[in-house]
Amino acid sequence: MKSVISAIYEAKLAELKEQVVTLNKPVRLTIVTVGDDPASKVYVRNKVRLFDELGLECNHLTLDEAVTKQDDLDTLAEQTDHPILFQLPLPNGLVAPDLPAAIDVDGFGSETLGQLVLGQNSILPCTVQATIDIISSQCGESNFAGLKVAVVGRSNIVGKPLAIELINRQSTVASFNSRSDLGAVNWQQFDVIVVATGAHGILDNSQFIEGQLIIDVGINRVDGKLVGDIKHHDDILSLAAITPVPGGVGRLTCLHVLGNAIKLVG
Repeated sequence: MKSVISAIYEAKLAELKEQVVTLNKPVRLTIVTVGDDPASKVYVRNKVRLFDELGLECNHLTLDEAVTKQDDLDTLAEQTDHPILFQLPLPNGLVAPDLPAAIDVDGFGSETLGQLVLGQNSILPCTVQATIDIISSQCGESNFAGLKVAVVGRSNIVGKPLAIELINRQSTVASFNSRSDLGAVNWQQFDVIVVATGAHGILDNSQFIEGQLIIDVGINRVDGKLVGDIKHHDDILSLAAITPVPGGVGRLTCLHVLGNAIKLVG
């Protein structure tokens, strides 16, 4: 699957480069982090590098975890007139402000998600768009209607908006979460299975069959290594097409931060 991800990435990047040339407005993004989370550093660095590659402005603002309050984040959001994102996770019970759609590059705000429910959206949450790209690449852009998809996870960032977008595309969607009786599910009935719970080993590849597309959105650290939500058994790894972690969905997600910023100023 790494070659598939790379092909999608290069095609989308080339498309975005063409769009930048035709823009009449500057593209500017502000990324806000709070504290010193190691994973956040990697994600932000990848996003900044993408903007630099296209000659676009990306400002990274790091706030002190010890003194930052919710009011500080809310004030930043209120004073911003260009695309902005608050890098998750946020510490100390802080939450990302509910951004208006015009600057909501992550696509997490209530206005953006409301548009998604009504089928009026131009912006999708970046990980949702990355997942849609992979499904489209493997199953065909015109074949979402009737596609049987299982979405495991109910977060506002991935699970819920992904299920809604698939419904908008007329797919047949089954939604599960960590409280579902996953052991009783016949996973072989689905064409596509997306796992996004943040719990390593919640499913394993012995439950899948050849011909299915398995998209692992999870990012977990186990024994010092980054792994997904799906547990792998080496002797049956070839039975299913499973996106890699790292280097899978996350790589495309960073690209769609750039894509959404371009859409918001276009």
